[in-house]
Amino acid sequence: MARKLFRNKSVKGAVRLFTCCSLIFLPMVSRGQKVNITVSNSTSEQRSEVVEIDARKVYQRLQSAYGSPLIVRNAFGQQVVSQLTSDSLLLVDAAVFPKRKTMFTVTKGVPRNFKSAVDGQLYAWRVDDFTWENDRCAYRAYGPALQRTGEKAFGIDVWLKSVPYLVVADRYANVYAANQEEKRLRSLGKQQEADSISLNNSLHRDHGNGLDCYKVGPTLGCGAPALMIGDSIVMPYCFKEYHVRDNGPLRFSAEFIYLPVNVNGETDLIEHRLITLDKGSSFNRITVWYENLRHRQKFCAGFVVHDAGKETVRLGNDYVQYADPTDNPDGHNLQIYVGVLFPNVKSRPRMLQNTRLCKGVSGHAVCETTINPHEKLTYYFGAGWSGSGIRDQKAWQHEIEYFCSTLKEPLKINLK
Repeated sequence: MARKLFRNKSVKGAVRLFTCCSLIFLPMVSRGQKVNITVSNSTSEQRSEVVEIDARKVYQRLQSAYGSPLIVRNAFGQQVVSQLTSDSLLLVDAAVFPKRKTMFTVTKGVPRNFKSAVDGQLYAWRVDDFTWENDRCAYRAYGPALQRTGEKAFGIDVWLKSVPYLVVADRYANVYAANQEEKRLRSLGKQQEADSISLNNSLHRDHGNGLDCYKVGPTLGCGAPALMIGDSIVMPYCFKEYHVRDNGPLRFSAEFIYLPVNVNGETDLIEHRLITLDKGSSFNRITVWYENLRHRQKFCAGFVVHDAGKETVRLGNDYVQYADPTDNPDGHNLQIYVGVLFPNVKSRPRMLQNTRLCKGVSGHAVCETTINPHEKLTYYFGAGWSGSGIRDQKAWQHEIEYFCSTLKEPLKINLK
């Protein structure tokens, strides 16, 4: 009996010892196993947007090497799409109830593959087009090969989309294949068949996912920045080089660098544009700065205003917006809603009249301000149409107001 009692005491002692060790050890393990992220919405509006988390803090708390793969899960334990950016941010696509919180958990591990909602790349065969897109719209910047042709195309182009998936690469591929077939048919004298191929694959017709019907020419297009001489815009030409920093699945960003220009006695001014576009956003963020700038200069950003739609220009306190009539109002029967927003920069929204740019152009609607040496100035530009859920210009105005409100009251992030 004594022997049996001794054994029971030994077992109980061993259990107590194991439990004590476990209590000491488990917190040490859990600290390195996961990080809990809380996203709080203090507004009375439903929020759904890409949120930014300090990635270095996440890796530090996970006791993991920076840049190693991470898995992000929602409250149901499902993996959700995330992205580590070039500027050390962990991005997560978060939906949050009004006045509520959403929880995510981050752990070490290789995540599953998610389809990207953004993409941007150079299409060298198309005279160095650089085109980028998200699930709502696509945009194009003109490159050095186009400048060498002498064509005057300065600003940022808009390509409309009516589907949430990526379409730009397919559009270019279809046009390239159609161009080859068109040339072959014309070489055989089959002009009617060649015309049909050209029409049925044109980027300027909607084949089921949107189209390119925005007219840029020698203007700012939609959202391009520029220095000014008095009330005249110094039109920027095509980019000299580009550097893609991030390319999905939630954020695209790239830096565009332009050729030196002389403005107001300043020489060799080199413009840099860092453009960022997130999943779900109607607006690009653009940060502009100038190398070799020694004095404050007048600066503006805006969009071209065509005669057919000039009555729709709206000048707000810190934005300009407009319903563009497309390059063929009678054929397309739709409007392209464009906007340039300066929510964090004191500016003067105004119309700049200039009918000498090209036929059918009234001028530009811009937000005018100044830029200082070494300053990096940030503003926003974007576009939408009925195919992307913007029913009319009133809806576009609401889109602008809602976006600006999210900048003023960002979602709050807490790590545990």
